[in-house]
Amino acid sequence: MGLQEKWKSIEQELMAAYQLLPEDVIESDNGYRENDFLSYIEANELLLAMEELDGVIEDNPSPGKEFWTHLINAAKLMNHNHAIKYESIRSAT
Repeated sequence: MGLQEKWKSIEQELMAAYQLLPEDVIESDNGYRENDFLSYIEANELLLAMEELDGVIEDNPSPGKEFWTHLINAAKLMNHNHAIKYESIRSAT
């Protein structure tokens, strides 16, 4: 898989997770902000976008196993150890 394809796959996973957020998601400076997430996606700052999404857990109940599965997939595509954290959260959900 080439770099462009990898980025596209990561972005698809992140957008799939984003689509699973409830409409009434609580946003905060310490957690998740939709505008920040979308800005990171637009700038191709995929790690920051992923971390913005995972901040949703600060002020909201878990969005569900499917949400965390998408973040796990994105983290694995990035070869990032956040996958371990997300697997733990998914298991507890």
